[in-house]
This record gives sequence, structure tokens and C-alpha cells, in this order.
Amino acid sequence: MTITLDDHIRVWNYSSVRVMDIRLAVLEPGERVQRYQLPAHSFIYVLDGHAQVRLDQSQYNMSRFHILHGGRGAFIDIVAEDRLEYYLILYKAVMMLPTSHPLLKYSGVDSSFRYQYAFVPGHPASLLLKLDDMYENWTTPDMLHQFQARTLFYQFVHSLLLQMKQQGIEPMAPDLLSQALHYIQEHYMEPITLKSLAELFDCSVSYLTKLFKSRLNDSPIRLLAKVRVQAAAKILARRGTSLQEIAELVGYPDAHTLSRSFKKVYGITPAQYRAAVSQTGNPIPEMPKLRTRSALVVTEPQCYSFNDYDSHLHLSGGLSMVKTSRSSSIATAALLLCFILILSACAGGSTAPPTTASGKGTVAESAIGQQKPASTSGTSTSATQTYTDSKGTITIPAHPERIVDLTGSAIGNLLALGVKPVAATYDAMRSPYHKGMLEGIVNLGEGNNAEAILNLEPDLIITYDYLEDTQYEALSQIAPVVRLKYGGATPQDLLLEFGKITGKVQEAQAWVDQWNAKIAEVKPQIQAIVGDQTVSILQPYAKGIYAWGNKGARGGEILYRDLGLKAPALIQKDLIDGEGAGANLSLEQLHDYAGDYIFTSNWGWDDGNPDVVYESKVWKGLPAVQKKHVYFINVDGSYYNDPISLEAQLQFIVDSFLNQS
Repeated sequence: MTITLDDHIRVWNYSSVRVMDIRLAVLEPGERVQRYQLPAHSFIYVLDGHAQVRLDQSQYNMSRFHILHGGRGAFIDIVAEDRLEYYLILYKAVMMLPTSHPLLKYSGVDSSFRYQYAFVPGHPASLLLKLDDMYENWTTPDMLHQFQARTLFYQFVHSLLLQMKQQGIEPMAPDLLSQALHYIQEHYMEPITLKSLAELFDCSVSYLTKLFKSRLNDSPIRLLAKVRVQAAAKILARRGTSLQEIAELVGYPDAHTLSRSFKKVYGITPAQYRAAVSQTGNPIPEMPKLRTRSALVVTEPQCYSFNDYDSHLHLSGGLSMVKTSRSSSIATAALLLCFILILSACAGGSTAPPTTASGKGTVAESAIGQQKPASTSGTSTSATQTYTDSKGTITIPAHPERIVDLTGSAIGNLLALGVKPVAATYDAMRSPYHKGMLEGIVNLGEGNNAEAILNLEPDLIITYDYLEDTQYEALSQIAPVVRLKYGGATPQDLLLEFGKITGKVQEAQAWVDQWNAKIAEVKPQIQAIVGDQTVSILQPYAKGIYAWGNKGARGGEILYRDLGLKAPALIQKDLIDGEGAGANLSLEQLHDYAGDYIFTSNWGWDDGNPDVVYESKVWKGLPAVQKKHVYFINVDGSYYNDPISLEAQLQFIVDSFLNQS
């Protein structure tokens, strides 16, 4: 959505604004402010003098009474041609609207304050008087005067917007990509995450990722890694700096993480790179990536010049967009191979390179170096397998050792197979049935911090297919990502899939066989008690009651699928025969979906009081309640249907039916 001046005015009306600072600045002729990133939304008002000003990609010739607005995160350059005197007003603004407000349905409206405009007002004196008064009050060390400065700021903005409307001035959207690239280039040595980058430029993580993908065919994190590695390569050319020191200089926590990223870009380790440069005196080119439409390459640093600013995202200090061709990629790969051969010859080793099944070594193996020795079981630690997930066929490790589990609820499948992931999300760590099994597993919270996952150096990431494409793109740059279809398999079939993924097929099948044997043992006993009566699973929450079928955990898979018990007609139709897992029903419908036996607990995901249901006359009048056929399940463990959780739930179900007395 393009923000018009009327939209901009509307946003000002619904926002809370805080003045951060009011400054009076002077630049002598020839002095400059270079590549200053605005820490907050800003107004610049020229009192006297003349200057060349660049705000991101836009250039302005500013003189007396000229006013300019730029948003937080924008980069500004000022070159004074004669003595320049100007006001700088910094402010923050937050929209104060409920999420249901119709104004918020327009995409981009929340970034209105980042829009840019520059013009000479038709009535500059009224603005200047307010600015002078604002500055005088702001610089007086008294809270009441500073409060007065803030009230004058609103009057200043009102007068400014009024003159913009009279003169037909429209705000202009900033080039967010240019700003983000500038920021990465300037701050790559600092901790940067997708989330922090998006917050800095007042946009969502998904929007920022899509922007980079559409215009650069790259992700922000991958580009950040490339900038860091390129900086490391320059330092590597100089002796006397340890790899750990270099890692810290370019923004990595340790040498190992730097080495991993370096190898992805250049195809060799930093040590090999340093040795090759010392032998040849020339830097090694990056590995070509034929799957990308373009690549970012380092050029020599250039002095800032308004005249040579490249509108195609040329960055001062050395990043430029260049197209890759097949011939140039082949030449780069050949040149890289030559450097590796030089390294091999210098090493003087006589060990033959590893071979493929046909007995021929591959170029990739030659570039990377020898594989790790095979294990005593005869399985190579670098062996891979193909696996077909919900999105297609991918290549994954045959025996992954550093799995990051982002499923949130399926971690028990790994634990049941004797596989402990290196990290999992907060939801995965909540099950009481997994108590004592989670020591040493890193809690990733919601699991949306790609930087934290990258630092764990996983060899496999497992998630469900509801993962957004932008998130998948970021994660796939770290390790292979398996996307399982959410709700697309029974718990037994899901375990078998985990067995395929982890190389534990036999262990998975053994559990399934053992489970089927348990069901065969208790099923006749329970069916003899329940007979043709119905069973339901109900969970009160703040706005009603949730009913569950045979594919939403809470013991439903066991009750309806494994034990073959009967559900009320409404639940059978919508949640067992239908595609739904759970349904939101009203208290008035309770008699229609309450079974002769009820398994229940509060919902647990909100602050609703379950006693609103449990103490109601409708609930107390149910036959199941009056006959004491109501069983309270573990609320925290109800969300899981992995093997470990199923075993605990089955035991509870058996005890509930067989020990009614």
C-alpha cells in the first residue's frame, strides 16, 4: 500500500509521540556528516546556509528554510557548501489502535513515520517560531519547560502537515532494502538477528525476508554471513591474527562458527585460505552458486561520492550487484581448484583422495578434503540418504547427530528412539511425561531465532509443514529441513517416519509392535465395560468448550482409533469422519456432544476459569457426571501424542475404566 498524505495525517491522529531530542547544529564550509544512521524518526530544518544532503538513495540541494523528514534507520549524508546551521528533531511514535481497527488492515500503514519528504514550506516563519520556542524550552533544565517543548512539537507538526496539504506535497516510501544493506555493511561485527533487523526497520521478519529474496534472491542472514566472511578473508591475508580473534572482529562467537560459514562461501577452511594466499599473494574467489541469479562480490573500497552513487544498491565500502554467467562460474571453479591443488602439493602428503562407488574421486571431495574415517560399523559419518517429506524429496544425513526439533509436540518420538535433539522449542519442553529426559537440550523459546539455531551447528532440522516459506528459506541455509505434514499421520506412522529420518527404523517398528500388543491385551476388557456407550473428550476454555476427536491428542487416538470406542454423533461426524481435530462448541450444545464417559481438563492455553463449566447446572446434570464417569486428564500432558505420552495416557485410560470403584 502506498501511503498518501491523508493516510499520514490519519496515522498521526492515532499515535503516541515522544520527543527524544532537539539539537541545534552547525557545519563549517566543507565539513560533512557521513553515513549517519538516524536513531529515531527525524526532522531537519535548515536555518541558514547551503548543503548537499543525501537521505538513503535520494539527493537534495538544501538551503534556508528547507525541511526534510526521514524515518528511523535511514542513512543521511550532509556536505556543507557554506556555513550550515540547522535544527535536528528526533522523535518516536507508536500507533495506539486495537488490532481490530479498520486502519490496520492496510499493509504498511504502521511504517508511515518512516516515509520521507523534503520541501520549502510556503510559510516558513510560523514553523521557525515554533522551532525556536521548542529549542529554548527543551534546553531549559526544567521538566515543565521540556513538557512545553513536547506540546509545541505537536503544533509544529500540525503546521507542517497543513502546509504540505496546501502545497500538494506527498510523503515518499523509503528504500527499506537499501537501508538494511547499509546497516549490515556498517554493523556486521555486532550481534544481528532477523528479528532485531526487522524491529530496527519497523517491519515483520517475513516481509524483510521476502524483500531480500525478491530483489537480491538471497536471505538477510545469508547475506550477513557473506559480509562477515568477506571481512574475515581480508584479515586472513594478514599474518599475526588468530582465528578466534578474527571471529570476534567480524561478529562470530568463536572460530568454529566462522570456519563453518567461511567454508560455505569459499569452499575451503580459513586455514587453507590463509595458506593459499601466502603461496600465491592473491585472494581466492568465492565459490560460485549456480542456483542464484546474482551474487554479491567485494570490490575495492571507494570514497563516498554523490555522483557515483549506484541506484542498484551499490554500497560505499564495497558491495555491488553483478550477474553471474556460466562461463564466469566455470572459470571461478577452475581457479579455485587450482588453488586447492597448490595446497595439496605444498602439504606433501601421499594419501589418495576418497573415492566414490565407481572408484573415482569427486571435485567436491578434492575441494573439501578427505572425508572422516568410516566408523567401526562400516557406516560413514558423512553418509546421506534421501527422504520424502510433505514438500518433496531432500537429502539428509543417514544418521543425524545434531537435530534441532521445531515441531513443538513431537519431541517424544525422538526420545523414544533414544535420540536426544540438541535443541527444541518451549512447547516441546512442557510435557510432564518427558520429565528427566530433557537435560542438556537447549530451549529455543518459540524457535524463530535463526541466529541461535545457526550457532548450534545442527546437521538436521525437523519441523511441521505449517512453517512459512520465508522461515524455511532461512533455516535451509543452516541445515537440511524436514517438513512433516501436521496431523497427516497416526502416532504410530509418525514414529515410523522418525525412524526413517534418524536411521532407527527397527527401533520404531519394535515400539509399534509392542504398542499393538498392549492394545490387544486391554481392548477387550475396556470394550466389555463401555459396550455401546459413548465417550467424549472435552476441555472448557474462556469462551466455551473444545471437543476433540481421534487426531488431536488428549488421548483421542487411543480411545477412538486403538480401542474402537464410540463417540457422540456430532463428534463422530465432524471430528472423526471429518477433517477437523477439535471443535469449539457452546455450553448450550453440551448434551449433544457429552458422552456417557467423559475425559476432561481445562484448556490450559488461556486464563479461562473451567469452573464456569464444571459448576454449571448443565454440566452437573449430565448422566456421566451423575454416574461419576468423568476422568480428569493431565492438562500439561494432554497436548502430546508421541510414544512416551501415549503410554502414560493409555495407563490412565486403563486405570479409569478398570478401576472405577
